[in-house]
Amino acid sequence: MVYKRQAGFTLVEVMVAMVIGAIIILGAGQLLLTTVTTFTRVETISRQQEAVIFAAEALTRDVRHGAGSRYEISQSLVNDNTCALRRNGQPLIEGLYKGSRDCHAVNLFEQDVQGVAGLYRITLRFADSEQAPFIWHVMQRSQVINPADISL
Repeated sequence: MVYKRQAGFTLVEVMVAMVIGAIIILGAGQLLLTTVTTFTRVETISRQQEAVIFAAEALTRDVRHGAGSRYEISQSLVNDNTCALRRNGQPLIEGLYKGSRDCHAVNLFEQDVQGVAGLYRITLRFADSEQAPFIWHVMQRSQVINPADISL
């Protein structure tokens, strides 16, 4: 009797290959999902940082020139649970934390910090509690430099 060798794979070999292939595909899918989620989160944080930098520069410039009264905090147009920072009625930043208070009760500026005339502490606190508040100090230039002291 002559036995012919059969070519091909056995059922067990095909099943093992399918399981290994499925594990690889699931792993690649999970990696893709994690990458997309991370990209979306980084993009959101990047937009928030851009908005904060823009608002901080505008606030700093205006406070230094004595025009801090141009700013107000009012109800957000995007979310009823947050506030918006506005300059001359135009929104600069949305998503500021208001807590249980009305937006008009949120304090943006603290004047004469540590008893120093013209020193302002500016606080931007965002609604998502993961981030610490953004706090910086600005000195009003008219309090530092007296125009009468400058001789040309």
